[in-house]
Amino acid sequence: MPQQHKQLRAWCAGKTQPPEEVLTTIENIDPKPEILYDQSNIDGSTGELADVMKGLYDKMDSLKRNPDEFRAWTEEDGHITFYDTLLDLTPNEIRLRVNILQQLGTFKFRSGLNGDTKKQLISEIFAPQEEDEDPNIFGVIRARKLFQIWTPPDDSLLKGVISQPAQVGRFLSDRLSPSNRKAFRLVGHPLHEVRSTDLQVVRTSKTVAFERNSEIHLIIAVKKVLEQWDADAITAGGVARVNLLETLLLHELIELTLDEGNPEMDALASHIVATTFERYLKGTTLTVAAEDFFLEWPPLSTAELEDREEAQLAQEIEEANARLNVDDFPNFDEEDLEDLPFDTAIPTKKKKSTVKKKKKKSAKRNSK
Repeated sequence: MPQQHKQLRAWCAGKTQPPEEVLTTIENIDPKPEILYDQSNIDGSTGELADVMKGLYDKMDSLKRNPDEFRAWTEEDGHITFYDTLLDLTPNEIRLRVNILQQLGTFKFRSGLNGDTKKQLISEIFAPQEEDEDPNIFGVIRARKLFQIWTPPDDSLLKGVISQPAQVGRFLSDRLSPSNRKAFRLVGHPLHEVRSTDLQVVRTSKTVAFERNSEIHLIIAVKKVLEQWDADAITAGGVARVNLLETLLLHELIELTLDEGNPEMDALASHIVATTFERYLKGTTLTVAAEDFFLEWPPLSTAELEDREEAQLAQEIEEANARLNVDDFPNFDEEDLEDLPFDTAIPTKKKKSTVKKKKKKSAKRNSK
């Protein structure tokens, strides 16, 4: 029986958050996942990704101390990245976007403005691009309009992502510290020999990780694809010292910490905060790599391959029978054959021809 859980907070490549069915599907199919890391162990040696998590702790501690060594990042970079992330991850509904902004910050209008004027200012933030607008600065202008009337709290994680990455490093290194009393686990799902049809809800939502109850869950197969992208140097730009798997884990760690601090926050709101930091690290590369992963995942199970071979063999036999016209041969009953005019006469034997022998004797006489 699936465990009780809070709202699903997942990393997904789609525009909308995945349904709870994704979580229950994985839990029901894979009741005994692997423990990839357990922070509660004092020595920190447990799990396949224990060294990765230790490395992340060191890197976030370094970000706290020396943010300039990671990436050149201005406050306007943060404004534009957050604005683009908000648009990319939310449906095109102003009311929904305003609801997300109200969860993550506060609108601050000049005194004396009436309700219609405030609505107009908000509408301008999400207005479509005008024909005479330069597409290269379209997002910049809209982001500036947004931060003229809205701001996240100064002590929030989002504020740090936007303008002070060093504070994010401090926040995450504290959460990753083995001495942290709120220990979390990293749980891996191999999902071996599972029928691909049973995993279609995961594939459709493009979910590779999710967080709940102080656990980060990961579909292990995505690790290989992310490593291939790192090895191919496709991930040029962003923070070179953090790879794509680490970026994915940090994304989920942010959602975990936001969930712990404010469990009532919408999953989409925390996803936007985590994705903004993800794009500080790697831009949109993780999303593209995940799209690549789902081109061939889930693979067919052994049972499905056997079913496919049997179906193919049956089809080949059917096609071979059709070519031999086996089905077209007349099907007679014995009674149908009784009235047919069969020839019962016995054929006579023919005498052997002596023409060749006569020709041979004549040829001999002429030669003499």
